[in-house]
Amino acid sequence: MNDKTNGNHIWLIILALCLTAAGGYALGRNSVPDTSTAQQQLAELNRASMERLIVEEGPIYVIGHCSPDSDTVCSAIAYARLLKLLGFDARPAVSGAINRETAYILQQAGVQIPEELIDASGLNIFLVDHSEYSQAVEGMADAHIVGILDHHGIGTVSTGHQVVYEARPIGATATIIWLDYLNYGLDIDQQTAHLLLGAVLSDTGYLTGGTTTQADRQAVKNLAELAEVSDVDAFYQKLHEESLSYEGMTAMEIIFSDYKEYEAGGFRFGIGLANSINEDKSRQLSSLLAADMEEAFASRNVDYMYASIGIRENGEKIDYIICANELSREVFTSAFPNYDEFDGTAYIFRNGGLGRKTRFVPVFTDYLNAHPHE
Repeated sequence: MNDKTNGNHIWLIILALCLTAAGGYALGRNSVPDTSTAQQQLAELNRASMERLIVEEGPIYVIGHCSPDSDTVCSAIAYARLLKLLGFDARPAVSGAINRETAYILQQAGVQIPEELIDASGLNIFLVDHSEYSQAVEGMADAHIVGILDHHGIGTVSTGHQVVYEARPIGATATIIWLDYLNYGLDIDQQTAHLLLGAVLSDTGYLTGGTTTQADRQAVKNLAELAEVSDVDAFYQKLHEESLSYEGMTAMEIIFSDYKEYEAGGFRFGIGLANSINEDKSRQLSSLLAADMEEAFASRNVDYMYASIGIRENGEKIDYIICANELSREVFTSAFPNYDEFDGTAYIFRNGGLGRKTRFVPVFTDYLNAHPHE
């Protein structure tokens, strides 16, 4: 029995039993369910569901958000390959320069950096890892959206025609793509497995993040085997080291290296993420970023801006939050009054931190929606 059959054995038996009960596949009321046949039939149905995908002239560009991270870049490459296997002309793209961690994953997988897409106007676009116009490349409002694959909340991107729309409350977009390969009955080659493995490890903090699911854990196990990565701990440690390296970068470059913008209640806000190895380094990085936060705020069309420095120390998640200006500070402390400490520069959240995806954006969005722009 192969890996895919192992990973889906139980639900395939359930599916086969359901199909038998329905009489739809002539398995016979007293026959033993053939899980391999059920799996093949399910894969064929999933592939058939893509037959009427509305694509205009030209290729499909698969692209993630601006300030691309490992999940958004690796997912774009892996999903473009999936679309090619389904018979579509698909190309991965990035929205800007990639970070050191992502560069390491691509180098280890032997994959080139995708082309940079500057303007999406008039192009077929499949979005991965986001669904926000504010996080997309220029011209996205004038693009032909073919599909969206995401693990965040519902964003602002919309279209009037039928699309592929798949969003799951899961640790990484890459895990959704791994599931899609299984569901479509498609083989994952070693390069693609390497990319997806790196993306899942990165976006879940090696399966420690608050959004991690059993699917993410199984994905790492399966993808490591397919990628022939025998020491996952060492692979992640190298990723983590690369993610902590800001050598040669200015404060502005660090603020915008993993930066996203959102809209809620008639307001627009931005959050940049950085990583640190311990609290001493976090305090140093906080001071560095705080000095340029007002300049960073002035460079963007946002109402509020923040930088978040995350630490995973001894199994504990800690976040340092720096506000760009006094107005950003006032709104932040109203939305999050229960911080653990303010050190004069950053608001510190211990005991799980204030993850951008898990707590910061959801709670801040709810607060702004409850106090809309007048």
